[in-house]
Amino acid sequence: VFATCYAALHPEKVKNLVLTITPIDFHADIDDPAASQGLLNIWTRSLAPEDIDRMVDALGVIPGEFMSLIFSLMTPMQSLTKYNVNLIDIAGDKDLLMNCLRMEKWLADRPDHPGAAGRQWLKELYQGNRLVKGRFELSGRIVHLRAIDMPVLNIFALNDHIIPPACSKALGGKIGSTDYTEIPLLSGHVGLFVSSKSQGKLTKRIVEWLQPRDG
Repeated sequence: VFATCYAALHPEKVKNLVLTITPIDFHADIDDPAASQGLLNIWTRSLAPEDIDRMVDALGVIPGEFMSLIFSLMTPMQSLTKYNVNLIDIAGDKDLLMNCLRMEKWLADRPDHPGAAGRQWLKELYQGNRLVKGRFELSGRIVHLRAIDMPVLNIFALNDHIIPPACSKALGGKIGSTDYTEIPLLSGHVGLFVSSKSQGKLTKRIVEWLQPRDG
């Protein structure tokens, strides 16, 4: 989202824009029949704005541990079984086991979200959906998606339960560029980057897209 906003505010500084699992229309999941993919959106929209203010005012940040708990509660059965069932299934395969442990270590290292940015993120984007409406403001300037006129590659995960695919696909009809490419990949949110099936494939597709646009 930060890269999208920067490209819209400073298009002269961006040659090619590559996005991965990027929410653009934070309400696109409302009409999506796959309700399981939009639980985070539903929960965030249901928060009272004053409760968001209370959390940030009291803690100064949105704690990483808090968000980790939220993500775990989105897939409760998987969270319960991944150590006492799934881990046992791959214990005999060193490569799969080490890949799993590396991913778990990365997931556990979750930093806090800065309070002011988190407040704006939750209230203006998740709740107000201002970016796609052309009403999101940064440093006194409105972010107009139509100003994005450079080639755009938009990659998203079809089984993403955190950023529903529809929220990412919305970008295509909002930008000014005529060179727009979508790559939907059959993976989940984190799996897009770290799963054994996607490792190497994601970077290969990005390189293949960038090469003819590098002149």
